[in-house]
Amino acid sequence: MHVKPLGYRDLVDIPVRDCQEPLVNLRDVAPQVICAPINADTLPFCPEGILVRKSVGEKLHLASVKLAERNPKARLQIVYGYRHPSIQERYFREISAKIREENPGVAEQELIEKVHALIAVPSVAGHPTGGAIDATVVDDGAPVDMGTPIWDLKSSSPIATFAEGLTKSQHENRLLLREVLMTEGFAPFDGEWWHFSYGDREWAAYYKMPCAVYAPLVLNPVR
Repeated sequence: MHVKPLGYRDLVDIPVRDCQEPLVNLRDVAPQVICAPINADTLPFCPEGILVRKSVGEKLHLASVKLAERNPKARLQIVYGYRHPSIQERYFREISAKIREENPGVAEQELIEKVHALIAVPSVAGHPTGGAIDATVVDDGAPVDMGTPIWDLKSSSPIATFAEGLTKSQHENRLLLREVLMTEGFAPFDGEWWHFSYGDREWAAYYKMPCAVYAPLVLNPVR
């Protein structure tokens, strides 16, 4: 199965009407979901958990219930939620410089699309809205085999959801994660098996909604 992930061009013209929904600590609304921050850049804004929009947290709770119905020993694990816009911009600059160095003479629009496949263009990115999450499944305390570690961004890594070369169980594990989250209205980004979102431009484009309902949020670090 080949699924082409949405690109920057698919998202840039989608309007955003923020619904003013607050960010919450995922642990407060979905305590059975495992919060395991994978990067310290989230800690200044939520030292003891992961921030997401309130509806995202509630939907993750419902998804975790459905997962437990399928396998009582399985739990959702979320490793990333809200990302400060300045951090998104820094990641984008760093990857842009790397891609430009590897592709001398590349046209600007092509460069943007290549970079967006690895780190979203800041103006359309989901993580700064609090609507995007990076997720996997843990079974009886052990990570489920998804074919790659989460956040494995090596160029040769088969991170696309429907990448070739996966074993039957790896493919089924990815589909299970995709199914339980999509059942609750999350949109998948099939360029990375772990990335899903609700309320952002990716979600609006995937489900052909008239607008996104989450805009980027600029938080101050917790003191």
